Amino acid sequence: MEQTRTVSWVYDQLSCVWSRGELLEKVKQDRKKRIERRAVLNSAVNEKGYLQDLVYKLSKVGQAIENNDLEAACLVLGKGIDTGWVKTVNLAFTKLFFFLLFFFNSQWWKVETFNSSLASLITSVNKNDRESSKLAFVSSASAVEKCTSLTGLLGHLKGI
Repeated sequence: MEQTRTVSWVYDQLSCVWSRGELLEKVKQDRKKRIERRAVLNSAVNEKGYLQDLVYKLSKVGQAIENNDLEAACLVLGKGIDTGWVKTVNLAFTKLFFFLLFFFNSQWWKVETFNSSLASLITSVNKNDRESSKLAFVSSASAVEKCTSLTGLLGHLKGI
């Protein structure tokens, strides 16, 4: 009986040590991922700038839509999704998400959601459709917030 208890006690202690080892390994892996993510964000100076410009533009567009001045919103956004700043922002998100997808199994569909909502915003503003512009603006702003949150840039950008 005593030997059975001792074996059981030893088994419990070994499984506890094993669990601690697994836990320690998981902590090490999580730390490594955080360090890698931080390194990407620190090296993404240009991307941060492009995304900060996007936040600024969306802020101006939101103010214009709120004031029912779709002409001003149109001037900020441009005539279509093929403008230089839109391509640059898409490239910045794509670059950041590609890394995050590769290393962290991030949610790639968020970039597509952003692209779609921004295209809807530009289209509705250019069509002078106030209601659609309001809805598309909210959708775009929400998509930007989600994308920047997933990339870890939410705290690095002003105005979100």
